Amino acid sequence: MSLTINIYYTGINGSAKKFAQEMITKGIVDQVRNEEGNKRYEYFFPENDPETVLLIDCWENQEALDFHHQSPMMEEIAKLREKYQLRMKVEQYVSYSKDNQDFETVIRNRTATRKFKDKKVEEEKLMKILEAGRLAPTAKNLQPQKIYVVRSEEALKKIDEVSPCRYNAPVVLMVCSDKNIAWTKDDYSTYEMDACIVATHMMLEATNVGVDNIWIEMFDKQKLKTQFNLPENIEPVCLIPLGYQDDDYKGNPLHHVRKELKETVEFI
Repeated sequence: MSLTINIYYTGINGSAKKFAQEMITKGIVDQVRNEEGNKRYEYFFPENDPETVLLIDCWENQEALDFHHQSPMMEEIAKLREKYQLRMKVEQYVSYSKDNQDFETVIRNRTATRKFKDKKVEEEKLMKILEAGRLAPTAKNLQPQKIYVVRSEEALKKIDEVSPCRYNAPVVLMVCSDKNIAWTKDDYSTYEMDACIVATHMMLEATNVGVDNIWIEMFDKQKLKTQFNLPENIEPVCLIPLGYQDDDYKGNPLHHVRKELKETVEFI
């Protein structure tokens, strides 16, 4: 188990940034990073809110976090917060072992990986991921998805020629849809929607079995169709690189940043 704490410091006239800079220049940030059990202690400056600074603070376990809260430097940090008159918003997330997680843990742990190590994905795990896609719902249950498992050296080179976003993954799922099979009504086809649902199922199952992944739309679709000699009716929708995070990958700093439900949900 590990703990991730997101702390949003908000001030006025740039006071939050000044606070973060003083934390860094005084060496407090380095002191925290050197504490036993600290996995990450890093400040970010969201472009959409110049008056807010985000601190991502990650610990190996609750004991390490409790020890940190009892350290002498906490008093100094509190004085700096008071000096800059900052408001705080705190979010805490618990992460468990990657393998065989409950559903809520899966949806919280799923994140985009942009740097993979040179390690193959086990066949058993790969088949479980593909099976999750097979079980995904599609319009009228027509199952128009077509999944290409790209893992030979030659095929991976073709992926690199159409996208800069493989990130050294040893396997890429090329998620396509057969437009001749997908349900259509008037001028609308569900081929893309069906493929996205299938892709989501596979990403969640990948996370469940401990395989890191990312959803990619940044690729030249027409060039990909040419490179892999895809029939006209087979339409690429997305790429899903699969593998294991490189040891020095720092992760997505905004992974836990989510809007409040009241901003995205309305009861009528």
